[in-house]
Amino acid sequence: MTHDHEKASWTKAYEWIRDAIESGELEMGTPLPENLLAREIGVSRTPIREALRSLEQDGYVKIIPQKGAFVSEISLEDLKEIYDIRKLLEPFAALSAVNRIPDGEIDEMERGWKALKRAVLAGEVSLSKVSEMDLLLHMTITKYATNKRIGAIITTYHAQIQRFQKLSAQSLANIHETIGQHVEILEKLRERDARGLSSLLYEHIAKSESNIMKDYFLK
Repeated sequence: MTHDHEKASWTKAYEWIRDAIESGELEMGTPLPENLLAREIGVSRTPIREALRSLEQDGYVKIIPQKGAFVSEISLEDLKEIYDIRKLLEPFAALSAVNRIPDGEIDEMERGWKALKRAVLAGEVSLSKVSEMDLLLHMTITKYATNKRIGAIITTYHAQIQRFQKLSAQSLANIHETIGQHVEILEKLRERDARGLSSLLYEHIAKSESNIMKDYFLK
């Protein structure tokens, strides 16, 4: 029972800190003192320590000996390198995945994006939902590619990609744009148009990168 409780506390701490970083509530470079976090989240220091170690592995946190934990900085170099990997690998993965993704999964994703569009038009914006749907579509394409190593490489950068996606969808204009792009991507997928899907995916990833550049690095 104690073990389950500790695991639940660790998960709660991990998710609380991760969500606060992704939403921008905890900005890059912010110190993460264990005492303060333990009080704020309502758990003991042990699960906080474990959560911070795990968040460091996932690229959200940097732990400096004798100084403590800080929200990790995202550099322009990180952005360019990860997006270069995505621009090279995802459009290539799409070429073999296009005929392998089941209709049922396409239907489900399409329903999700259309529901999201209706919600945004009604004034309800959920950044975490946009990010979750975004990640699902990209991961589905790499999952069904014949080259399984592509998915493994992309998964390595999963946490950073998720963080970038949240940054990319910070403004309402960007959210409208990303919804439109994903609906188009799904149309190409439904048509089983390999070349069309591949080039649209490249444009979409490049657009996401330029949104982040404009909003965070070129201010």
